[in-house]
Amino acid sequence: MSTVDNSPSGSIAEPQIIGEFPCTQTQLRCWILDQLNPGNPALNVAVRWEIRGAFKVSTLEAAFRKIIQRHEILRTRFIEKSGRPFQQAVSDVNFKMSVIDLRGMPPEQRQARILSIGEETAQAPFDLGTPGLFRVTLLMAENERGFLLITAHQSCFDGWSIRVLGREVGEIAAAIDAGRAPLLPELPLQYGDYALWQQEYLQSYGFETEKNFWRETLLGAPYFEVTSDRPRGQVKTNRGDILSIAQPLAFTDRMDAAARAHRVSQYSFGAAVLSAALHRLTLAPTVLFGSQIAGREHSDLEDMIGVFINNLVLRFDFKSDVSFAEHIRSVSTTIEGALNHQRMPFNKLVELVNPVRDPARNPLISVNFNLQKAFLEDRRYGGFELISSPSQSPGVIYDLSFIMIGRPTGWRMSIEYNADLFEASTIESLLQLWRNAYEIALDRPEASLSSLVAPERHVAASAKTAPMDGAVASKSPTNTRMEALAEIWKEVLQVPQIRPDDDFFALGGHSLLALRLLSETRARFDASPTLQLLFKQPTFAGFAAAIFDSEEGEKPPEKVENPWELITCKHGSGTGAVYTLNHPFLYYRLANELPEGTSVYNVNMFHADLKSGLDRLRIEDIASHAIDAMRIDKAVGRVAIVGLCVNGVLAMEISRQLRERGMDVGVTAIIDAWAPGYFTSLPKREQARWNRERRRKRLAYFTRKLLSRRIRLIDYLKEFEASLWLLRIFGVKAGQYSAEEETNEAVTKLLVTAARRYKPPQTSDRSVVLLRSSATHPRARKLRFGWGDAVGEDCMVVDIDGWHEDSLTSNGIRDLASTLSGKLADG
Repeated sequence: MSTVDNSPSGSIAEPQIIGEFPCTQTQLRCWILDQLNPGNPALNVAVRWEIRGAFKVSTLEAAFRKIIQRHEILRTRFIEKSGRPFQQAVSDVNFKMSVIDLRGMPPEQRQARILSIGEETAQAPFDLGTPGLFRVTLLMAENERGFLLITAHQSCFDGWSIRVLGREVGEIAAAIDAGRAPLLPELPLQYGDYALWQQEYLQSYGFETEKNFWRETLLGAPYFEVTSDRPRGQVKTNRGDILSIAQPLAFTDRMDAAARAHRVSQYSFGAAVLSAALHRLTLAPTVLFGSQIAGREHSDLEDMIGVFINNLVLRFDFKSDVSFAEHIRSVSTTIEGALNHQRMPFNKLVELVNPVRDPARNPLISVNFNLQKAFLEDRRYGGFELISSPSQSPGVIYDLSFIMIGRPTGWRMSIEYNADLFEASTIESLLQLWRNAYEIALDRPEASLSSLVAPERHVAASAKTAPMDGAVASKSPTNTRMEALAEIWKEVLQVPQIRPDDDFFALGGHSLLALRLLSETRARFDASPTLQLLFKQPTFAGFAAAIFDSEEGEKPPEKVENPWELITCKHGSGTGAVYTLNHPFLYYRLANELPEGTSVYNVNMFHADLKSGLDRLRIEDIASHAIDAMRIDKAVGRVAIVGLCVNGVLAMEISRQLRERGMDVGVTAIIDAWAPGYFTSLPKREQARWNRERRRKRLAYFTRKLLSRRIRLIDYLKEFEASLWLLRIFGVKAGQYSAEEETNEAVTKLLVTAARRYKPPQTSDRSVVLLRSSATHPRARKLRFGWGDAVGEDCMVVDIDGWHEDSLTSNGIRDLASTLSGKLADG
């Protein structure tokens, strides 16, 4: 089995930036949520279309490429400057549509596989710093039937965009097949133009009238939520699931007729029904939920792909037991007022209301509601037909989200829910309550709201304010660090003084100012505060205590047991020691190849409980635990640290911390380890070319090894994802990972995740030796594996024999031993 390795092998070419714009308020909210939880899958928009008829893979891919060139937002990335995010559009991205052929699978297994792949693609994270936050996978189910799985990030895509994308894919693909030009409307604007317009609007007089309306509407409103089945954690989670029921076609006609009879829209009717159900469920006198508005008031925006939606907060007060009919009329007035003031961005609304922040909850709303017709119209384009299909939940933002989607086959009622808070059985009862509320509103609108009987379990539940007291008692700041931090707070908040119990948000702080505060704090101090920390510790004293590790700070998180285990490979007779990281079985020969006087140890995480909070640790924390496990005595003399692939990144940080502790690090040997973020900083086209080249070399290497009988056929097949997948599909026992391989993969994934957030200090570390196996292109020597000034200008690059981890079981181990011996002997 191979360890995870994303090493590049091509030349550097920065993408050409064609425009830089401010973020819209919706994009800003996405950025903030991503900062709280990088790669948050709840921010993905997942779409599934069924495609039937005569279609060509190459034509579909060409259509998507044309659309990406047509809409700048699909070629956009996000950068940060002084704590403020900006969007950058680039000239080109290398789009490649993944194709997975399922036609050879038994039909009874195929549907389950379609769903599992759909879940995987929907939840795969995006890196907002990489242009092209958009991917497509085609699943071939039959010769003339497939599924298009589309995933985009919310910062560049909304529900309306699905309709635009579907029309353009169909029209462009049909035009290519017919040999004609596609009939598409001209785009007078790009998304960056809209961002500039919104920035101007937020400074206009018209925006002030929006503020007045919402200030009055939400005055004294409580935080509404449905009591959960399980205790809420300290931070918000996004593990979600969705349950649905399909209404018969007759329901469509009944709902249309009822909305006309009450002279309200279908949406207004649906909002009245849901608010009544939630009122009866919780007995709360005020119900609040969020809802999304398209935000495309101008016709020039209708044909654009981008994120224009805005979150509205709808408030419903229940002062008496009125009839459903009366409630429907009241809700219509509420919604009309909200729609007339829909230009208030949700982000700005949070700033205006300035609620108490709680890292375990969304601000203002915990429940969401949407009612809409399916975005994609089922339609034939040339020789094929695109059909809307239910998509899978990539993750949840809200505790509960009530969704009604209208399709030609009828309405579908769904509840997407946080699976860490609610049991599926509770959601089933909520679905039934919601359905019952519709039946009364449709058949007996003069009945009182109290005629709707809620499930007994929930009768005593109530809406409640979600308190969060972040105040921490503290003495007045006296040292220079506290004074410097106070100056940052004063400058960011524009206040004359800061007291220990001052609350950042109570002083007018909001999300954008919070980003600026965090950016300036990181730049000024050796600390990495997060938005989550500021939400948990919003007072000056609490925030300062947390980042300076003082006694007044918040209670430290539950201590993670040291995951590392020390193995002694050889006790040397002299001074000098080599510490290898993970892969204990790969390094066993190293002890015999080094001089008798050199001790050799291995620290590994193979017996650690990887689910006990280790995934929250930074590389710096993991390195500190490894050093503790090494128990190095200064008397040992000069030491060497050795790491393969992502363990090489870890080795860099371990060496840095050892030097801080006064140890003599003679050599940091890292094998096939590229600097974090280097590969993803390259253009997509460059990444794809490097990966293709690497795959060809890998195939040639292991094929030669197979033909020379240096590897078994089963082990050869396990080296490639496609053949390994087939072995598993057909239940070949020898094709399954061994316990050692599974553990190695799990540890590697954990380290890769932590390494993505690591920024190596640019200290020109002269102890570093870079080792390059056959898996890495010779140009890595010139690039110094992308480490830049983190390594010395004269950094040695040594070629070793073998492919990646294979290099530690062949002649490469002697090359490594020779390098280590020479460096340990120097000085």
